[in-house]
Amino acid sequence: MSYILDALRRADAQRERDPLRGIHAQPVPPAADDGPRTRTWRSLLAAGVVLGLLGAGGAAWYLMAGPGETRVALAPQATPVPAATAAAPTPPAVAISPPAPPPAPAPAPAPAAPAAPALRAPQANQAAPQANLPAPAPAAGPTAPPAPGGPAAAAAPTAGPLPPDAPKVAITGGVYSTNAAQRMLIVNGQVFNEGAEPAPGVVIEQIRPSTAVLLFRGQRYNVSF
Repeated sequence: MSYILDALRRADAQRERDPLRGIHAQPVPPAADDGPRTRTWRSLLAAGVVLGLLGAGGAAWYLMAGPGETRVALAPQATPVPAATAAAPTPPAVAISPPAPPPAPAPAPAPAAPAAPALRAPQANQAAPQANLPAPAPAAGPTAPPAPGGPAAAAAPTAGPLPPDAPKVAITGGVYSTNAAQRMLIVNGQVFNEGAEPAPGVVIEQIRPSTAVLLFRGQRYNVSF
């Protein structure tokens, strides 16, 4: 509207400058035939100016308001795209629900019933050995091993404490056998038999299952391994 007012003001200023169009100018007595024509021409000119100003103002308002309307129209078009993507992930959630059926294998406990007869079978087997228990003849077998160990027991009382001046020997293992020739003792990383001298003055007198009887200057002492 400000554009229209400015245009009207400019038109009034031009009329004041032009003595023919000015409002305050002294009118010239027009001819009898030209009076109606001039009035019509002036009214048409004023109407054309007003319409031109209105059209210019409307065009300017449309150009200024047009981009805003287009932006508002584009905004709703962008919103449906994420809505479609958000709806896409929903199907996988439905696909995950089917794994619930696995609890169906409950009928598995049914085979547990035949397990009871399986327990009874061992009981029958246990009853059979009980019938064979009266044969205690094998029990005499364990008593036989002490016989070869008889000579070793005889030497046990003669062993005494470790002599203070005896050299140190590191026994890391040994092999005991009923046959004295097959007995071995690992001393300082080397293998020795009974009667050998692993260190100066130290003699392996006897090898036992877990100990060895050593002799140093006539004194016997035990060393475990």
